[in-house]
Amino acid sequence: MLQDLDALSLRIRQAVQLARDLQSERAALRTRIQQLEQECQSLKDQQLRDSQEAARLAERLACHDQELQAARAESGQRQAALESDLRDHQIRSDSLQRRLVQTESERDRLREAATGAQQQIELILERLPGAQA
Repeated sequence: MLQDLDALSLRIRQAVQLARDLQSERAALRTRIQQLEQECQSLKDQQLRDSQEAARLAERLACHDQELQAARAESGQRQAALESDLRDHQIRSDSLQRRLVQTESERDRLREAATGAQQQIELILERLPGAQA
């Protein structure tokens, strides 16, 4: 009977030791679960911050796209206005160039007429009585 009690006592000690080991393991697992939960929450927080940053960046990108489109539209309008001004100035330049050619032609014709008239006047003056010979 003593042997049975010793065996029972040994088995109880083993059971107690196993229970303690299980409690230690349970505490370690709870600690690990808490760490993992904290890590999970930290990752969720980081994901939320990343999502918010991505949303801000998307908003900025959309704003920049709108600004770029507005700048392109304004640039196109300015270019069209400048091209129109250039055409107008080119037309005016061509017109002034034609007028200059006409004026120079008229001047040359008038110069020839004046030279011819002066020669005729000189001939007439030479023929007048009392003209110096």
